[in-house]
Amino acid sequence: GASQAWNIPVAFISVILLPIVGNAAEHASAVMFAMKDKLDLSLGVAIGSSTQMSMFGIPFCVVIGWMMGQPMDLNFHLFETASLLMTVLVVAFLLQDGTSNCLKGLMLFLCYLIVAASFYVHSDQDPDGNNPAQN
Repeated sequence: GASQAWNIPVAFISVILLPIVGNAAEHASAVMFAMKDKLDLSLGVAIGSSTQMSMFGIPFCVVIGWMMGQPMDLNFHLFETASLLMTVLVVAFLLQDGTSNCLKGLMLFLCYLIVAASFYVHSDQDPDGNNPAQN
């Protein structure tokens, strides 16, 4: 309903807006740790949250959906899979030496903006390949 009322794609809401709002406290603490030169804690908060969701949250939702009779699977489309792969590679390459500077932070922020813009303009498709926004 919110997607249609605000004219925003469901993928953008679920991949960009909900994680920002839902993890605002974790983001704030990661920024505070980074400002105090505690990069290890900041990375632990940021990457730990992603790991926690991928290892517990998503499988838990799949099991609950199965118990409720709702079809919820991990069948990600090519666009979502490619976006996830590229973000993992970018973060891994930027963090492999264990140092940080403003340029690396700017690069991560701009990559996030690019992913957000791509999910905003990407059209959602149903399993038959039809675009529900055109119906």
